[in-house]
Amino acid sequence: MSEAIDNIHRDDAVKLICSHMKYSPEKEIVALSDACGRTVFEDIRSRYDVPAVRCSRWDGIVFSYDAYREIMDRETNAGDFSSWKEGVDYSYSNTGIPVSREEFDTMVMIEQTRFEDGCLREILPNDVEREQNIIFPGEKMAQGELLASAGTYVTPAHLNIFAMGGVMTVPVKRKPRVAIIPTGDELVPGVLQPGPGQTVESNSYSMAAKLKEWGAVPLLWPIQPDNPELIQATLRSAAKEADLIVAGGGSGRGLRDYMQDNLSAAGRLYFSSVYHGPGKRTGFAVVDGTPVISLVGPPGGEEMTFDFYVKPAVFSCLGREFRITSVEAVLDEDLPPHHKTDFMYPLLLTRTPDGVLHASPVDMGRFDRDLTGHNGYIFVRKASDGLRKGSTITVEIRTGCENL
Repeated sequence: MSEAIDNIHRDDAVKLICSHMKYSPEKEIVALSDACGRTVFEDIRSRYDVPAVRCSRWDGIVFSYDAYREIMDRETNAGDFSSWKEGVDYSYSNTGIPVSREEFDTMVMIEQTRFEDGCLREILPNDVEREQNIIFPGEKMAQGELLASAGTYVTPAHLNIFAMGGVMTVPVKRKPRVAIIPTGDELVPGVLQPGPGQTVESNSYSMAAKLKEWGAVPLLWPIQPDNPELIQATLRSAAKEADLIVAGGGSGRGLRDYMQDNLSAAGRLYFSSVYHGPGKRTGFAVVDGTPVISLVGPPGGEEMTFDFYVKPAVFSCLGREFRITSVEAVLDEDLPPHHKTDFMYPLLLTRTPDGVLHASPVDMGRFDRDLTGHNGYIFVRKASDGLRKGSTITVEIRTGCENL
């Protein structure tokens, strides 16, 4: 058996994880109102022509082009339309409204007409063409036209398009099932006040919320004590139900940090640490064919690594592209290298009134407390001189904050 990789680079870790996903994209049929945020399973095509009949492109009047030409003087290219009667020779027709009569085949905007005392007197443009400003059946959307290809992420705008085409039920990929297994003798549920040596298990709440947002189904396991046999049995049990397992805690180098050994005993451990802190002891294994991502317990490290490694795995199941977005910003304070390891520092990005983006380092002593106080990251190598105040840096936008 190959030895687990130590200090793997993030990109290589993501590729390795995604290459071992066992998810099977089965089809589900959901109501149109429930399709937003889902991934299309197979090509979706319009059931109808849109519009179904001829319609007016703008607010104006519709009329017969032949009747119009009979009135227009060929030499002056002008005409008096005072003899025309509404409902007989022309009709008002608003934007998108079906044309009232078959013989009315041409339309001009209301701004291009002249009325006196409620009667049509003049059609102003002298370059009117037959069938102008008429929307014909199927012009906006033809029956059988592709509305969304397989793998499309459904947005609210897609619901509008699907409804226009008469698609009221949508074939989508089933949501990947992700088991969340918190471990540690020190953990207690949030409903209990922690005693001496105890701490509230909080990570699973944000994990579950993110999974739902990303299009997955969280499967929440109860807190598992630091018992190797029990944890290994739990991993095997979860492997039967989940497409991916996220095991939290027990991945450090403490006396009761057994997770790496548990993963090796229950399956195959592919890597035991990543190249950056926080969350350096992030690991990856496969247990009974199911991929397992092992995350650190402290919320700061978990928050970052869950986004870095679990989100791409979920997206790979659904065929969605995972992107890293970066921006240029001016650093407001010196940022020295970390004393222990290469480090991914959290930053707060703000924009000044003059439009310049600034980046301020977050107090690492309160990082676990201030998880909402950052929206970007910057990588600093231990062997470097760090980053200097006033320098322009490239900041990775934190997942979920792409629009900040």
